Parts: sequence; C-alpha cells; structure tokens
Amino acid sequence: MGARTQVTQTTPARTALQHFSTPFFLIPQGTGITAVILHEIQYQFTGLQTISVVFWMINIVTLLLFSLILFSRIVLEPKAFFRGVGTDPSQASCLASISVSFTVSVMMVSLVVVPSWGGRSWANAVYAMWWVAAGLATACCVGVPLLFLKAIRAQGGFVESLTPTTQLPIIAALTAAAGAGTIASSASAHLERDQLVPMLIMGFLLVGLALPLAVMLDVLFLIRMLQPHEGNTAGPLPATLIYTDMVLCGPWGQASFALQSLGQAMTKLKPISGPYPSPESAVFVSQQAVAPIGYASMLGGIVAWGQATFWWTFAVFCIGRVILKVIRKREPFPFAIPSWSIVFPWGVYTNSTVQLGKLLDSPVCRVWSTILVIVLVILWLTCSALTLRGVFRGTLLGLRKGWKVAPAQNGAA
Repeated sequence: MGARTQVTQTTPARTALQHFSTPFFLIPQGTGITAVILHEIQYQFTGLQTISVVFWMINIVTLLLFSLILFSRIVLEPKAFFRGVGTDPSQASCLASISVSFTVSVMMVSLVVVPSWGGRSWANAVYAMWWVAAGLATACCVGVPLLFLKAIRAQGGFVESLTPTTQLPIIAALTAAAGAGTIASSASAHLERDQLVPMLIMGFLLVGLALPLAVMLDVLFLIRMLQPHEGNTAGPLPATLIYTDMVLCGPWGQASFALQSLGQAMTKLKPISGPYPSPESAVFVSQQAVAPIGYASMLGGIVAWGQATFWWTFAVFCIGRVILKVIRKREPFPFAIPSWSIVFPWGVYTNSTVQLGKLLDSPVCRVWSTILVIVLVILWLTCSALTLRGVFRGTLLGLRKGWKVAPAQNGAA
C-alpha cells in the first residue's frame, strides 16, 4: 500500500519576502533626490513645487514601506538575510541607501516645511534629524566596507566583487554633508551660530571621510576594467548591471554640491555673539576665517564637478553602448531593481550643476541642468513603470508564475 504525502508549498507572499533585498531602497533614494532637484531648479513653472512635494511623499511612503518589509524579513528570515548581506557586496552596499533616503527626506523638510511653516521648533527638529542622518551615514561609510572583506572572499575575489555599487556607503556620507549645507542655508534664520558651526564642521569631516575613499575605489575599478594582461579581468558589467556604472559619478557629484553648499553657508555664518568662543579660541570659525574657507570650499566644489563630469560621461558611454547592442540584437530590454542605481547619481550630478549655475550665475549651467532634469524625470518614470510591471507580474520578486497560488499536489509514496 502506498501512503499519501502532502507536498508543502511556499506561498507567493513568503517567496516575495524571501527575494526582497536592500537594493529596493534605491527607489526612495532616487525619488528623494528628484524631489530636491525639482524644488531647487531655477527654471520653474506653475505646479512644479507641488510635483516636487508629490515626489517627496513617494520617497517617504516607499522608505517606510520598504523598511517595514525589510524588518519583517530580518525577523522571519534572519539567517538568509545576514547570509546575503555577508556574501553579496551589492546587498551590503545598498544598506547605505536607507541612510541616503532618510537624509534626502530631511533635506526636503528643511526646504519645504521650515520656510513655509517657519518657526524655531521645525528648524530644531530638522537639526536633530540631520544629526541622526549623519550618525547613520558615518556608520555606513565606516561599517559597510568591513562587510566587503567577507563578501569579496565569498564571490571569488577582487575582480568579481568590485562593482560601482561598493561606493554607495561613500555617497551616504557625502549626502549627509550635502544635507548640512542645505539645512544651514534654508533654516539658518531659526538656528543659532552654536548649532550651525558644529553641523558645518561635521559636514566637512564627512567629506574628508568619504572623498579619499572614492578616489581609491575609482582607481581600483579602472584597474579592474583596463588591465588586459590579467587573465581573470572581469571587464564590462553584465547588461542588467550596466546602469550601476552611473554610481561612479555619484560621490563626485554629491561632493561637488556638498562643498558648494557648505562653502556658501560658511560665508553667511552669523557673527560671533553671546557665550560662543571668541575669535582667539576658535580660529577656524572666526569672522576673518569663515569667508576664505567658504570660498575655498566653493572652489573645491567646482573642481569636484569636473571629475563628476568625467565619470558621468564614462557611464553614459558604457550604458549607451550596451543599449545600442541590445537594440541591434533585438533582445529584451535589460531591467532589474539594480537598474534604479542610475537615478540617484544622475540626480546628484544634476543637483551640483543646478547649484553651480546659481553660484556662477551661468546661463550655460542653467540650461545644462534643465536638460539633465528632463532626462532624470524620464529615467524615473521609465524605472517606475518597469518596476510596477515587474512587481505586479512577480518577476522582480522571484515569482516565476506570478502571484497566483498553485494548487497543492498529492503524491504517492
């Protein structure tokens, strides 16, 4: 006689949860920077500020939703989650996207809520949230690269594991620095000098923490790409990951904006008054020092923008070459969640160009930034449409047969 055994199946929801990973946080990250740029671009039209707020709301909703889903996965699948983070550099790197998404949202609070509603209470709330963001960014920039040590060994060494996404923790620190400059400008009327000075100094420290690491990783990535005599050179990235090349532009674009905004805030720093240290005991922030430091910082931002332009051009060339190849072969358009990595770096390069146009009062920068914004919105809409299609079909969440529950099968033993 044969015994009937029940074959258990994983529900589609559980399968989707198992396939949910940190790269999904690239979505609120890219949405948030789009909101900031639409708010700050100089060529405005009626309703654009409202559209910016809509993008900001999407940023907040997706950040909260994905954080809840990620927390659920950590609780229900702790071993699988930590194994993925410990063995996949991309998953480890995208932990920094949580910090970036939160920081960009804080920047929008300072740009929208503080000027509109006003009041010292909101400015203090933004100030406190920024310090939380700075702490998260510092932890990401220092801690996440330590996870790479195990992940590099798990993936077969340096050549296989070094992709542009390893620079996301660096971008987290630079985004916090950019947030310091933004808050110091938009909320300065409601913040005291003894609040602004530590924030600005911390912003410069974050730039110093992150930017040298970006230089080193850029060199290593070029070695990975351009060393033909090495037998195991990986060469170009796969088609579904080629969009991550734009991440190489991210640290320099964000550093450019951070240095420009920090420098501008330094030049507008309030005079020393009250119990704050005198110029003799606080030389760096004395009235004689803040203006030269500010202008030097702005100059550094211009220099960083030049390097960002190189990596932007490099990424556009690499991505364009793959797209043309796909078109010629009439292959399906490559898309996966990591494709969202093109949006945020494009956005920070655009944001630095917007800021440069303001500092230089340059029509060329204003026109160029407007073109970049238009393309950015197109990229966001395209990625959003493809993501929604992939989620509804289940293909982005490991559901090969969609969200339908397959009937249970009985087998004879």
